[in-house]
Amino acid sequence: MVLTFLFLTACGEPTGQTHSDEATADAVAAFAPPTPQATAQSARAFSVEGENDLYGFKFDWSAEAAAVPELARRFTEEMEKVKAELGSSAKVDRDERRKQGFDFHPYETQVSYETAGQSDRLLSLESAVYSFTGGAHGSSGSGAILWDRTAAREVEIPDLLQPGQSWIGAIRQPFCVLLDRERQERRGEPVNRDDMFGECPKYEDLTVLLSDEDKNGRFDHIKVIADQYVAGPYAEGPYEILLPITAAMIERVKPDYRSSFEPRPPVK
Repeated sequence: MVLTFLFLTACGEPTGQTHSDEATADAVAAFAPPTPQATAQSARAFSVEGENDLYGFKFDWSAEAAAVPELARRFTEEMEKVKAELGSSAKVDRDERRKQGFDFHPYETQVSYETAGQSDRLLSLESAVYSFTGGAHGSSGSGAILWDRTAAREVEIPDLLQPGQSWIGAIRQPFCVLLDRERQERRGEPVNRDDMFGECPKYEDLTVLLSDEDKNGRFDHIKVIADQYVAGPYAEGPYEILLPITAAMIERVKPDYRSSFEPRPPVK
């Protein structure tokens, strides 16, 4: 699941429509974008943050991502778009609240792309977004990017598997078991299937990414993330479940990709 939103609205609070003027332009320009080529050559993690009267902003990506020119360029463009829309939306909201005599609380957006693991061929990134737009609380979300260095393009987990093969069943069944264990612990009681958050979330509502937990250059786990409101109410927060990549799962992988994985015992 790829991160497909730029920022989130919280608790139904309006963010206003896109608007631009000199004040907004000055606020947005306060955070200078990096040069993708220079970032890739230096292969250092990139991070920028700052705040003004309208909003606080932070955007970063890992050194491994910076070493891929296509990703550095992509994230730079995303960063510019996010902060431009953040600044214009915050200004519209502030001006409207002033007219109505309400207090304005500065907006905030944080976006990060961290390395979850890598092999010689594949780079797995976990993305995270936090956004506050004046509601009762902020909102957060997750996403995943899997980059094939040999093909120089983004791929999905199904692209790594042989025709007719799938990991969905191997992921969902143990995920639901471990999720219920975690939900029971957080709630202090068994999970009730009749509750609003009693069922196991649909696979397509989850963030699923490859993870190298022992950092040896081969993927050994699947990380499954259920964001806020996906598996439980806001107070429970997101759920992150680690699942081992088993020998049976690796047998379904295309031969060209198998060296990127190592097996772990199945969930008991």
